[in-house]
Amino acid sequence: MKAVIMAGGKGTRLRPLTCAIPKPLVPLLGKPVMAYGLELLKRHGIRDIAVTLQYLPDAIRNYFEDGTAYGVNLHYFEEETPLGTAGSVKNAEAFLDETFVVVSGDALTDFDLEPAIRFHRERGAVATIVLAHVDNPLEYGVVITDDDGRIRRFLEKPGWGEVFSDKVNTGIYILEPRIFSFYEPNREFDFSKDLFPLLMARGEPLYGYVAKGYWSDIGNLAQYRQAQFDLLDGKVNLSLPGREIAPGVRAESGAVIEDGATVVGPAFLGRDVRVQCGARIDGYTVVGCGSILKAGASVKRSILWDGVVVEGGAELRGTTLCSRVHVGKQAALFEGSVVGERTDIGEKATVQAGVKVWPAKRVETGAAVVTSVIWGEGAGRRLFGRYGVCGLANVAITPDVAGRVAQSLGSTLSVGATVAVSDDGNPFAGVIKQAVAAGLHGSGVHTLDLGAVATPAARHAARTLDVSAGVHVRHETAKNQEWIRLLFFDGRGVPFDKGRERKIENAYDQEDFRRVLPAEIGTGRVVPGQTAAYVEALVEAVDAAVIRRRRFRVCLQHDARLHATVQALMTALGVEAISLSPTEPLATVAKVTAASGADMGAVLDPAGEALVLVCDDGRMVEPAQLEALRVMSHLAARVGQHIALPVTAPSALDELAQRLKGQVVRAQANPAALMGACANLPFQPLFDAFYTLARLLEFLAVRDVSLAALCAQLPNVGIVRVEVDCRWTEKGKVMRRLIEETAGERVELLDGVKVYHEDGWTLVLPDAEEPVVHIVAEAPDAERADARIRAYVTRIHRYQER
Repeated sequence: MKAVIMAGGKGTRLRPLTCAIPKPLVPLLGKPVMAYGLELLKRHGIRDIAVTLQYLPDAIRNYFEDGTAYGVNLHYFEEETPLGTAGSVKNAEAFLDETFVVVSGDALTDFDLEPAIRFHRERGAVATIVLAHVDNPLEYGVVITDDDGRIRRFLEKPGWGEVFSDKVNTGIYILEPRIFSFYEPNREFDFSKDLFPLLMARGEPLYGYVAKGYWSDIGNLAQYRQAQFDLLDGKVNLSLPGREIAPGVRAESGAVIEDGATVVGPAFLGRDVRVQCGARIDGYTVVGCGSILKAGASVKRSILWDGVVVEGGAELRGTTLCSRVHVGKQAALFEGSVVGERTDIGEKATVQAGVKVWPAKRVETGAAVVTSVIWGEGAGRRLFGRYGVCGLANVAITPDVAGRVAQSLGSTLSVGATVAVSDDGNPFAGVIKQAVAAGLHGSGVHTLDLGAVATPAARHAARTLDVSAGVHVRHETAKNQEWIRLLFFDGRGVPFDKGRERKIENAYDQEDFRRVLPAEIGTGRVVPGQTAAYVEALVEAVDAAVIRRRRFRVCLQHDARLHATVQALMTALGVEAISLSPTEPLATVAKVTAASGADMGAVLDPAGEALVLVCDDGRMVEPAQLEALRVMSHLAARVGQHIALPVTAPSALDELAQRLKGQVVRAQANPAALMGACANLPFQPLFDAFYTLARLLEFLAVRDVSLAALCAQLPNVGIVRVEVDCRWTEKGKVMRRLIEETAGERVELLDGVKVYHEDGWTLVLPDAEEPVVHIVAEAPDAERADARIRAYVTRIHRYQER
C-alpha cells in the first residue's frame, strides 16, 4: 500500500513558530512532527510515500531528502498555486495506482491503521474517513454515521448550533484511486468541503471509522504545547528520541547536567544541551539541541527550541522560545508567551502572558512587553460570539483591544475601503468607537462617523452610504455588570457570516495586521443626520397617513439613548406618546397602559432591536404572539413575499404566512442567519423595534382593530424554553448521544437537533457563548410542552453523567 503525506500547510495559527519553517517541521521533543507520521506509516509497512508541498517546499525536501534515513521512499509533488487538500493529492494521481492512505504532515497520532484499512475494504468503500472523539468539535469536520459506519451527515467547522456529534474528521483518509475521476486537475478542490459532500450527494460508499488512540492536529499554540506534554507523559504510543537518564527525564547524547543543577521530570533535553550548576528545570519542560541554561536560570513548563541561551536569574514560566533566542539576565517570560527565532530578550525585560514576539526582534533592557489575554483557551470560546464581539467594559474590551480588532478587520479589506463607525451614545462606547476608527485608519481604511445612533439606524446607514462594512459599538448592562458589544455588518447591514468572522479572528490571533505607508493612512469624516435619515425612510415605508388618521396613543418605555429616534418617529406618525421612566417595572407599564386608555404599551430594549408589547387592556403580549404579529404586519404590507424566523418559532406561523400569501423561511437561531435571509429587505423585521412598532400600528389602523382583539385571534400554542448546564467539553458528546437515540425519528439538523413529534417538536440547541444548551418544546398546550422539556432535561443530564 502507498500513502500521501499532505505537507503544504502554512500553519498560520502557529505563528510566530511557523514564520520561517513550514508546520510539518515544527519540533516535538526536538523531532519534526512529520517525522512521527513517517514512522507511523513505516510501522504499518507503508514505505512508498508521496509528499505534497506548497509552503516553503525546499525546507521539507532538504530535511527529509529521499526518506532513506527513515527507511521509506519519498516522492515529492509541489503545487505552483494552492489547490486545496484534494487538489494537491491529485498531483500525485499517476503515483497512486492502488488503495492509499492520506495523512496530515502536521498532526500527531498513534492510531493503529490496520483495522481502519480492513474496515475500508470490507465495506467496499470508495473513501473512509478516520474519525476521533473530541471535546471541542468547532474547528473540525463533524460527522454522523449509521450503525454500519456509512456517513449520513458531514459538516465542516460548524458553529455550536450545528454541532450534532463529537465525532470529527482527523484528516486521515483511506481512498481508492477512483476518487480522482470526480474532479479535474489543476483546480482548487478540498476533501472536506468539496469531495466528500459530492460523494454523499451521488450515493457513493463513503464511510467513517472511529479509531482508538491519540490524535492532535496541533491547530494552535496551546495544542502545540499540550502535544509536547502528552509525549512526556507517555500518552502517545510512538518512539521518542533519547533515553531515560532519571525518573521522567529523557536526554539525547551529549546532554550535560552539571553538579548542583536540578532537573525535575517529566522533561526532555536534546543533544548537547548544557544545564549549568545552579540552574533549575521543573516538570513539563523541553530543551532543544545545543541550548544552554546558565547558573541561576529557572525554567518551568516551557518549550525551548535549538540553540536557546538563558542567562542567570532569568525565569521562564509556560513560554515557548524558537531557535537561537537569547534571554538576558533576570528577564521573565510568562504563561502562553511565544518568542520567534533569533530574538534577543534584554536583561530584566518582561514578556507578559500571551504576548507573541515575531522573529529577529530586540526587546530592550528593562522593557515590559505587555498585552492582555482576553480570550481564554476554554473549549468553544472564540473572539466572535453569537452576536459580534462582547466583553466586560474596560476589562475584556479596552481601547487597546478594540483597536487590534479593528486592525484585524482592516487587514481583511482593501486599502482605501470605507467603513461606517457608530456608537449608541454611551460615553465609553464612544471611546471604543474612536479606538476602532484609529485601528482602521492605521490599516489604510477610511471611516464615516455616524455619531450616536440606534443599532437599526446604523444598519440602515450601511445600506445607503456605499460602505464596505460597518462597526457599531454598544454599551449593555447584564448580570449586574457593564459590557461592550462590537457589531460588525456588511454593506447591506447584515452581520458578518462565519467565514468572514474567522478571517478577522485569524488576523487577530496571529497579530497579522497590515501596515500601510503614511500616504495610505485612512481618514475619518463625520456624517451627521443618520437618525433623521433612518426615521424618514421608515415613515416612507409605511402608510403614515392611515396611522395619523387613527390618532394612536402609545405608552412607551425606553432608554434615554433612544429618545431622539422615538420622538422623531412618533411625531412623524402622529402618535401621542406617554413616556415612562426606564426604571419602572413592567407591571407598571401594563397598569399605566390600561389606565390611560392607550392603544398599546411598548418597552424598547436600549439597542432599539427588540421590544415587549402590552395590549390596550393591560395584558402582556406573549413572545409567540409577538412573533405572529411580526409575521402578520410584515407580510400584509406586501414589502416582501417572505419573512425569516428561527427554528424555535411556532409551526403555526407557517400556516399564518400562507394565509397572507407569504412564506416563512426557517433559519438558524442567530442574528447573522436571520438577517442574512432578509438581506434584500430595507428593514430587518426581527431586529428593528421601530419597524415592528410602525408596521403594527399600520396593521391595526388599516383593519381598525385593537391590539387585544387581534391577539385574541392568534393561534394558541404551547412553547416552553429552558437552559440546562452543559460543560463545553461535553457539548459534542451530548449532541452525538441525542442523534444516536433519535435514529429513526424525524429529525432536523438546521440548527441544533430538532426532533418532531405528532403534535409538535423539541429542539436541543447548544449555546455559542455559555456552557449551556437550550431546550425548546412546542405542543398544543404548555402542560404537554413542559412534560417534553422535563424528559429532555433528564436526557441531557444522563448524557453528561456517562
